Amino acid sequence: MTTTGEKSFCGIAMSTADYDDTVALRAYVAKHCRHFMNPLERRTTEYSVPLTSDLSHDKAQRLYRFVEQRDGHVDDAETVAAFELSEAAREKNAVERVIRECYNDLPLNRCPRCARLVRTPIAKQCLWCGHDWHSRGEPWHEPKTRSHGC
Repeated sequence: MTTTGEKSFCGIAMSTADYDDTVALRAYVAKHCRHFMNPLERRTTEYSVPLTSDLSHDKAQRLYRFVEQRDGHVDDAETVAAFELSEAAREKNAVERVIRECYNDLPLNRCPRCARLVRTPIAKQCLWCGHDWHSRGEPWHEPKTRSHGC
């Protein structure tokens, strides 16, 4: 729940007065740019337990096979080792790597008036200043997408 003046932006509460572009960028990337993460990063930030080949439960095995097919193979030892870090640390490391290595390819959507990040890669209204650019007559463009890196 947000307090008066705070807005929910990509899973975090932030007020217009306290907008911090670095914090907003990290939250935006974590929410909208997961496809830039490598297979190990995706596997260790999307799931709260290590998905390894030796899982015994049928549903867990199906999920493991799905993730292997979607992202490619990740060594069980690498997955288990990554889980030695906290969930927050795994997320932070993955997001910071994506920003550092892929910044120019990220589908960042900024308000043309205030230059702050807006809620989604295709949003046409600013959460922060209220500017609405729906009626500009510009064609809609697919956001940039990539899989597994830049």
